Amino acid sequence: MSRIIHLIGNLARGGAERFVVDLCNEMARKPEHEITLVSLCGNQKENSFLEEIDERVNYVSFEKKSGFSWTVLMKLTAWLKNQSPDIVHSHQNSSEYLLLYRMARNETIFFHTIHNLAEAECPGLILKMFRKVFYKSNKVIPVTISADCSRSYREYYRLRNDVLVENARPPVLITAERNELLKQYKGNEDGFLIVHIGRISPEKNQKLLIEVVQKLNETTPVPCRLLLIGEVKELKLYQSLKKQVNGDPCIEFLGGKKNVGDYLSIADAFCLSSTWEGMPISLIEAMSLGCIPVCTPIGGMKEMIRTGITGFLSREVSTTAYYEALKQALYTPDKETIKENLKKDYEQKYTIGISAGKHLKVYAIAMNLKEHKVRELYC
Repeated sequence: MSRIIHLIGNLARGGAERFVVDLCNEMARKPEHEITLVSLCGNQKENSFLEEIDERVNYVSFEKKSGFSWTVLMKLTAWLKNQSPDIVHSHQNSSEYLLLYRMARNETIFFHTIHNLAEAECPGLILKMFRKVFYKSNKVIPVTISADCSRSYREYYRLRNDVLVENARPPVLITAERNELLKQYKGNEDGFLIVHIGRISPEKNQKLLIEVVQKLNETTPVPCRLLLIGEVKELKLYQSLKKQVNGDPCIEFLGGKKNVGDYLSIADAFCLSSTWEGMPISLIEAMSLGCIPVCTPIGGMKEMIRTGITGFLSREVSTTAYYEALKQALYTPDKETIKENLKKDYEQKYTIGISAGKHLKVYAIAMNLKEHKVRELYC
């Protein structure tokens, strides 16, 4: 039995956290693997994915508070020495907490997923040089989540040793709330319903999306309603966006929602106007339900969307370009064909089973290579 540990800072409601929980749950379905999910920080049930961890996954938290903690680093190191895992796979900003354990003599193989463009994930020069030492020596195997992320890794670190494994999601569920939402937001009224799923933070660029929806409502006869779903990460930005909306009844901030599938299933379009992205989990969720995406040409979205076939991409990140793309999506006569194409793409590329299988294959290859090197050394 292989012992696999996934390490992450916390399980707050975000795309990377969502993916790590899904990945652990899927891997744990195979009895030949013992899966442990480690969160450096503590997590509250009401604002995290804690309740969605499968009972077959071992969950451990070191209850770290904000800021760097030498105490947690030491405790984690001692705990890992006792566990002696075959694989430790870190995510987001958890990588540096493995420093002492990596430097100790052990048989563990280390992976780290870069969940965004490399320069966005690791902007500091010192931290970049630090990580590059481990990547270059193959002490840590870097995993990228899209072709664009892979390109950014190779340019940023001047290395070409990353492993590309795309993001994924299990099928998104529809709940009993859907019918009520359908009555509330669609009813007998003519008009379009747009859903945006993403935390309120600068890179999601909700300002542009709000501008475009307001422009649509000023220039087209059919009203357009925008629902913004996501946790508030930047309070000042949220206040600025609320001021921009200025009480517009067509635009609502709904906060975080567990039943995003209900909203996507009744929407005419799913919108992301981001300035940078890796491979958005929310886009994969929209694809699984055939909700037509309208996105900026950023990160993995450029690979996932073919305009007029699996959604619509704006020419650039600007109000004019995004307005044109959204209008094209809402009035296209090919909606049903696009919806079917989206569902097919999801089934063929972005299910969690496919991603878990690729990860486990990469782990097995790394373990076999290490075992082969040990044999060469002692035989």
